[in-house]
Amino acid sequence: MTDLTVHNLRPKLDERLRRLAELQGLSLDTVAAEALAIGVDAIEDRVRKHLLNTREQVALSEAITQIEKVPDSAFGMIGRVVRRD
Repeated sequence: MTDLTVHNLRPKLDERLRRLAELQGLSLDTVAAEALAIGVDAIEDRVRKHLLNTREQVALSEAITQIEKVPDSAFGMIGRVVRRD
């Protein structure tokens, strides 16, 4: 396992990590590593969702641009009801 030194940790976060370690009977290193793993997973999920939304927006925009280039005669009747009296 790789060693990691964290500088400038907020005192409140340090206190919370130490309290969690004590409550569970675990080392501070074990609790900090778990917290980092969970935090990194959450950040990766958020980034993936943002990228997916961005990709979807780009794809939708490109599709609309292409559809707008099609003459109305091809798509003009989509969604319209033709009444035959």
